[in-house]
Amino acid sequence: MEKGLFHDLYKRLEELDVRSYPPGQLSGLLHGYLTVYSMVRVYPWLENDFGTPGDIHERAKSIVHLFPRQLRNEDVPVDTRAGYAADMMDVYQVYSDLGYLKNGLDAAYRILAARGNGKIALPCRTPNVCRLLCNCYYFVGDEECGELTGRLVTEVLRYTRGGNREMLLSWWDAICLYDDVVGAMELPLEEHVRFEEERVRLVVTVRQEEDEIVKRFLQLRENDFDVTIKVFNILAKREFAACNERYTG
Repeated sequence: MEKGLFHDLYKRLEELDVRSYPPGQLSGLLHGYLTVYSMVRVYPWLENDFGTPGDIHERAKSIVHLFPRQLRNEDVPVDTRAGYAADMMDVYQVYSDLGYLKNGLDAAYRILAARGNGKIALPCRTPNVCRLLCNCYYFVGDEECGELTGRLVTEVLRYTRGGNREMLLSWWDAICLYDDVVGAMELPLEEHVRFEEERVRLVVTVRQEEDEIVKRFLQLRENDFDVTIKVFNILAKREFAACNERYTG
């Protein structure tokens, strides 16, 4: 059922005019496309279902091209701008256009050093800021960003241990990014092993919450745009994981 739903959503979203929606609503769609792009690059025979990597990347670029003007607008909330900057660096990782990386990094350090004293500081404690810090660590080797991310993720995990499933789901991608990008390099071995164990334990909760979102989506008579994009992103990641399992054993 999920496979059919994902293919249906993909075809429907191909017809979407992204300019009809505020840029802040499009990050989930962008990451869904980046997942499909990576999947087709690894398994090129899937082009028959999803189009060529070039076709998919053009759709992603049509979204990310909306971001530079937003990044220069200080009336846009700082968390939203942090998301735009992180998204631009994410696009660079699948399509090596240095312009995306440079613009993303320039915006990132404007946001992180907004106090004007030359020091990096957290403008807010959100998943977007966590992603931004992770990307600065990954692309620049900024250890201060790595340390700040570690503190932020530790705080979040304390709250999610209390059973806050909604908060866990909103942070999940950022938590995984921290573990993959920063944790393996910065954490002592014992701490990293504990973090990995906690991540594995939380996977079950995340899966249950995602299942609930997909179930509610199927029950809606009129599809809410934000929910549609959230489901598309969830199913894109699941489809890629299923392909990895199917074709690599």
